[in-house]
Amino acid sequence: MELYDKANELAKAIQNCKEYVELVEAGKVLAEDEKTAHLVQDFLIMQAQLAYAESMGNKPIRKKIEQLNRMAEQLRKNETAMAYLQKYNRWQAMAGEVYQVIQNAMAEGMSILDK
Repeated sequence: MELYDKANELAKAIQNCKEYVELVEAGKVLAEDEKTAHLVQDFLIMQAQLAYAESMGNKPIRKKIEQLNRMAEQLRKNETAMAYLQKYNRWQAMAGEVYQVIQNAMAEGMSILDK
């Protein structure tokens, strides 16, 4: 049970984390502008799709990269979008590091998959 207790502590720590709280607040502000919120969502989805395709060994499609760049240019002109994306990127980096710590702690038990 101690592991579950620690997991619940981690969940509370996440919810109280300054970077996470700022992301949630920026998300609320972003949600007030539906058009910008959709643009940010589309941008993040396309960015993830391109990253996934690249990780699978596929070369990014030039047309998609150009589209992503056009979207990024639009977003750069929007303070609300940029504020959200900055907080989103900061949180993603932090969450990734936390996930890596957890993954490393479980690595030995998963080592059979390395063969």
